[in-house]
Amino acid sequence: MRVSEKKTKITAATDGFDFLGWHFKVKGNGKFRSTPSVDNFKKFRKKVKNIVNNSNYGSKVKAEKLAPIVRGWRNYHKFCKMSGSRFSLWHINRRTFKVFNKETKNTKESAIKLIEKALPKVPYSENRHVMVTGNKSPFDGDITYWSQRNSKLYDGHTSKVLKRQNHSCAKCGLKFTSEERVHLHHIDGNHNNWKTKNLEAIHESCHNYTHMSKSCKA
Repeated sequence: MRVSEKKTKITAATDGFDFLGWHFKVKGNGKFRSTPSVDNFKKFRKKVKNIVNNSNYGSKVKAEKLAPIVRGWRNYHKFCKMSGSRFSLWHINRRTFKVFNKETKNTKESAIKLIEKALPKVPYSENRHVMVTGNKSPFDGDITYWSQRNSKLYDGHTSKVLKRQNHSCAKCGLKFTSEERVHLHHIDGNHNNWKTKNLEAIHESCHNYTHMSKSCKA
C-alpha cells in the first residue's frame, strides 16, 4: 500500500481526525468519542434535500426514496454519539413535513405518517460496537463468521429475515459478505405488505435481476 502524502498527516488523537465519514477524538479525560464528520453530515443532508425539494415526486414516492437513505446513514453511525443537536434531524424533519403537508391530498395526520416512514428511527448506542474475535481477518476465508457479523449492521425486518435465512441469500444461496449490500425483497411486489412470510433477504444484484426478469416477462 502506498501512502499519499497529500491525504496523510500525523496528528494527536486528542486533536481529533476524520476517517471514513467519522470524526474520532480522545477527550481530555481519556474517553474515546466518535461522531459523524462534518463533511459526511453535509453530504447526507444534500441527498435528503434533493429528494424533498424534487417537484417530480409526490410525497409517497419521496418517503420511499428517503427511507433507505436515512436508515442507512443512521445505521452507519449507530455506534457514534448522536444525542447532540449538531447531528439532529429536527430541521430536516420540519422541512419535510412542511413540503408533505402542502400537498392537497395530504392531511396533517397522513403527512405525519409519511414522515415516520421517510425518516425511520434507528437505535444507537455509543461505543457499543462489537470487537472482531481474536485474530479474525476479512481475508481469512471464514465467510460464515463475516457474514453473520456484517448482518448485525442491519436491524428491524432485515435482521429478522437474515437470521431466519441463516445469513444466506434467498435467491442464490450464497452467504452475505461486505462486498455487496443486503436488500429486503417483497415477494408479492406489495411494498406495504411487511408480513414476515412476504419478505426475503437477497443480494443487491439478485434483487436487480429479479425485477429485470419480471419487467422482461411483462
